[in-house]
Amino acid sequence: MMKNIWFISLCAVILFHACIDDDSTLPVKAISEISIQAPSDTINLDFGFELVYEPEIEQTMEDMELSYEWSYHGYTKTSIGGTVTDSLKFLSNERVLRYAFKKLGEYKLRLKVTNEHGSTFKYFTLFVKAAFDQGIFVLSSDEDKKGRVSFMRPLSREEIEAGKEESFYTSAFVSVNPGYALNDPTDAEKIGPDIFIASRGDKLIYRMNAQTFELYNVTDFKTDFPWVKPIGICSKDRSITNYVVLSEDGGFATVNYKSDIAVYEGEFFEGNPKMDKMYVKITGAPIPPSTSVSKMRSYHFFLNYERSTLYYFYDLYSYYARQQEFPKEELINVVMNKDLMSCLVSRSKSDPKEIVITRGYASNKGPMNYAWKYTYLADEITLTRESLIQSNDTYNSVFYTNGNKLYRWYNWNAEPKLPQTPVVTVGNNCEITCFDFSQNGKELYVGVYDPGLSGLKGCVYVYDADALDPVTNELKLLKKYEGIADRPIKVFWKNNRK
Repeated sequence: MMKNIWFISLCAVILFHACIDDDSTLPVKAISEISIQAPSDTINLDFGFELVYEPEIEQTMEDMELSYEWSYHGYTKTSIGGTVTDSLKFLSNERVLRYAFKKLGEYKLRLKVTNEHGSTFKYFTLFVKAAFDQGIFVLSSDEDKKGRVSFMRPLSREEIEAGKEESFYTSAFVSVNPGYALNDPTDAEKIGPDIFIASRGDKLIYRMNAQTFELYNVTDFKTDFPWVKPIGICSKDRSITNYVVLSEDGGFATVNYKSDIAVYEGEFFEGNPKMDKMYVKITGAPIPPSTSVSKMRSYHFFLNYERSTLYYFYDLYSYYARQQEFPKEELINVVMNKDLMSCLVSRSKSDPKEIVITRGYASNKGPMNYAWKYTYLADEITLTRESLIQSNDTYNSVFYTNGNKLYRWYNWNAEPKLPQTPVVTVGNNCEITCFDFSQNGKELYVGVYDPGLSGLKGCVYVYDADALDPVTNELKLLKKYEGIADRPIKVFWKNNRK
């Protein structure tokens, strides 16, 4: 019995040793291993634009068929302030992912690549950011009065380090709102978190999110107020209950800021006269998002050339509407500075060479108080009725256009004669169609129409608003963006404040 046990144990040891030392080759099936490579696990995407992404995919057996599955998780906030991922959602079966995300925020992308031997996964973190958070906004229109919104945001530090150059999105409105067209746009204003665009051709006011440019409401005047052809939006900030719309043929309609419903509160001015010129002055800083107390005040001035009358109202209220007639003068233009001093430029009807500059304080209390007149003789002046005019509070001066030139005027001088030498001159065949200043007033944005360009003919030139170039003796040109719009109607710096 013991011999049998010993023999069996010896056989087991020999067999075990034989298994360890066996170097014979058995049939082993090779597999095609899949690898997914990407420069980064983080992807940044501007809202409103399609994500187009193709990772580098390799496998050890190149001829094996691959299939793809793109999916994503979103993130939602919990009741205690944290975040959790929501359910996995399918996106695409294509190797190249093409998808436009409809909401801002952070997403977790998953790519699954499969062959007949198995699957490999790769995860990415996607940030969908507001493409239009802050930057230069340009509203323009082509020869057929078809509108366009162009926008350029400043580059991030990472983009600058990567060598990326600044550029305008030239289809900023239509790329986000493909089902809508801007027909004959005339004005654009940012009010709080929104941008409002007036369409004279369609008798509409478009309202869109100022960060995403997503259109979410429209005020239509055609049914209840068919006489309204919007050419100017009179606003202040988001503390207001209503804003006011100027119609091309005269009269104002009031629109409720919260409901976007138009109402008519009666005549601001008797007979609803046509306004040939509108000038706007907003004072004070925008209200912080955490409060409803506003320190901003608005002053809107209008000129009627046939009646030789200056009209104005304070803080958008009809009961603060005032008017002042100048029967002996041909009115030319009007402006107001940061100290609320109004300045009206006109020409004597009895002697067209006599230029009259009237300065005073037009307010809710009545016509220009303590008006002071300065007159001088001139055969020609550089300020016209067609001139666009704005005050620059940083440098206590006034800027205005005349064709392809821009002039700087110190209208508070004891002898405030209009200047004869421009501070900006663009090409001979070009026209300055609009301009504005940066928030601190130190940069000047000039909208230029250049018919000599092929394709888009609208440009934006950026100047130092004070420093002169020693060579040209005009304002120093900082940047030039050509062919980025149609004929510019409105240009301004859009901030990211609510």
